Amino acid sequence: MAWLRLTKTALYLMKSGDACYVDKVNLTGEKRNQVRIPTKWFTGNDAPGAMVIEDIEPPACSISGGSPSTPTTRPLTGKKVVLDPGHGEDGDKGAISGGRTEAGETLKQARLIQGILQARGASVTIVENTRNLSLDQIGALGAGADCFVSVHLNSFNQTVQGHEVLIDRNGTDADLRFATAISQELDRSLDIPNRGVKRQGLAVLRAVPLPVPAVLVESFFLDATPTNQVDEWIQKSAQAIARGIEQFLT
Repeated sequence: MAWLRLTKTALYLMKSGDACYVDKVNLTGEKRNQVRIPTKWFTGNDAPGAMVIEDIEPPACSISGGSPSTPTTRPLTGKKVVLDPGHGEDGDKGAISGGRTEAGETLKQARLIQGILQARGASVTIVENTRNLSLDQIGALGAGADCFVSVHLNSFNQTVQGHEVLIDRNGTDADLRFATAISQELDRSLDIPNRGVKRQGLAVLRAVPLPVPAVLVESFFLDATPTNQVDEWIQKSAQAIARGIEQFLT
């Protein structure tokens, strides 16, 4: 899946599974806060499915389609990551606030994480639960991966706020290290309380085959987040989770 990268100078169409771009639109002139996205970017089988906002300008891909014209860092090459956006399209949508659903927002979050990690060389699978899979079936899809991450948004009484990372009640030392790495990155990115790393009996994590490290991330409380701030926090938390994954895997 191709993806978009927005920097201070341009909007880039990034090559699927790579860290180089195949086309770009410069942000110039008086309307730097506006950009027209070429419709041709959304034709064919490799339309962009996510956008990442970063300060780093990417290199151009070579015309031949081989290696990028400028050396890039791909520290996650060979690593396999499975992402589970909490609550699928069927049935329970999870937390709901201001017309936003946990199911919809975590899918956006997962696609952002996927784009970042693919640019770093990882193979990333998103479990888009359109078939109403059970939690046991979802967790089992983590077999053979280097890590499994279930992404969720919390909800309580519209006042409690914070982020937390959960591991299974019988989680391994690797689970704990993995959760801690993500928790620390969320703490650096979101100005909300850190509710820490917790052990809990969770069916989806229990079903992930050992020894695959598995965590469930509650990035923030959706019902306590202003509607106009949700997109920003989804972006920031996705970047934080991706950094935590990379830190753990490298």
